[in-house]
Amino acid sequence: MKSVAVIGAAGFVGSQIASCIAKSRKYQLVPLIRGDDLRAGIERSDIVIHAANSGKRFYAKNNPYEDFVDSVEKTARISGFAEHARLILISSISARTQLDTVYGRNRRSCELIAGTTGSLIVRLGPMYGAGKSIGALSDLLENRTVYVAGSTRYAYADVHYNASKIVSFLGDKELSGCIELGAERGISLQELRDLVGSTSLFEGQDDTQVPISPPDDAPDIEGVIAYMESLKEMKGQQ
Repeated sequence: MKSVAVIGAAGFVGSQIASCIAKSRKYQLVPLIRGDDLRAGIERSDIVIHAANSGKRFYAKNNPYEDFVDSVEKTARISGFAEHARLILISSISARTQLDTVYGRNRRSCELIAGTTGSLIVRLGPMYGAGKSIGALSDLLENRTVYVAGSTRYAYADVHYNASKIVSFLGDKELSGCIELGAERGISLQELRDLVGSTSLFEGQDDTQVPISPPDDAPDIEGVIAYMESLKEMKGQQ
């Protein structure tokens, strides 16, 4: 049985990946969280999934050095420790669409580091699920200002779908390069706002993130609408 280290096993994405691996019973899970001995965990693993890079774009903008250390330098260390293991880097579509930002450039730098070892890079876009509403979805639910243009199109995917898809890649040892996951099409934030009855306003630039050539089984964008409606109903019952 192959052992799989999940770095960032307590995070939004990493926790779902770890859960899928544990339930599959095909692999031995090695969960690694902040403060654990990364070298020791990685060196006893056949596959390493690096899901520990922060998704906080606003933080990266205001703390560029800290974000560089916690993403680029960390990825370089992990890549070095994983010399004899297969490395899967969980990245962001921002590495393609936001190279004019600190966050996007640092995530792209992580990809370039991981890519030198023939690793698999999985870019994720905006997500929902696991009982959480984050980013623009949270702002819409709370009728707060959303700090991107209303024309922004996101291909929201359930984090459970992304996690299970990533785990399905473990069985293909020849799979490498870059894969982008998300819904089969995007939806504008303005359209999503109107569909869920939010009164949020928009302020900022277009931040469209839609995957290139998503998998054939990519979910329909209707999923995020249903999810938002369910959270809105739960909120009204509180």
